[in-house]
Amino acid sequence: MLIYRFKVRFEEQDDFLREIELRADQTFEDFHQAILGNLGLDPGMLASFFICDHRYRKQKEIKLVDQGNTTEPGINDGEDDEMTATERNSVMHKSDLKDFIDDPHQRLIFLYDYLNKWTFYLELQKILPKDKNQTYPRFSRSEGPVPRELTATPRQIPGVETQMDFSFDDDEVAPEDISGLDQIDDEDFYNEESGESPEDMINE
Repeated sequence: MLIYRFKVRFEEQDDFLREIELRADQTFEDFHQAILGNLGLDPGMLASFFICDHRYRKQKEIKLVDQGNTTEPGINDGEDDEMTATERNSVMHKSDLKDFIDDPHQRLIFLYDYLNKWTFYLELQKILPKDKNQTYPRFSRSEGPVPRELTATPRQIPGVETQMDFSFDDDEVAPEDISGLDQIDDEDFYNEESGESPEDMINE
């Protein structure tokens, strides 16, 4: 069994580098989970791998979940007639690495979180024999912190409502205290501008 070693970089963050090794018969879902686990990313976000040419131009998309026949604009323009439905709509758990790697320096893009489109650039570095003493996937090299952009703001898992805070500060009136407002004496209520009480205003 062969092992693929990929180099992983994040957009323009030069101090970030990971090298990950996977078996050729492992799936892109294994690849996806390994990246998320290493970086502590939210597994509730949608993500895709893209098989690319040597200039990182996207050619095939491998999605986390099947979303029908939709394909990102610009991928395989003019070539869809030559592709099968499976190739156009590949999903990670059904896609083995060996079925999509046809270049000794294969390049890929890992797109995480469709809203923010965080982009990781992957490149096949080496094809190695399997080490019987190792388990895969495994990270053989890890440099730099988790990308700052990914930890700058909290992200909410789709479909999970944010809990609202119904606590009150000391200077605020809680709802159960509002009922006491109807017990204010009439003589305590007056027109602040004129200084008149309600009775004075009625007698007028």
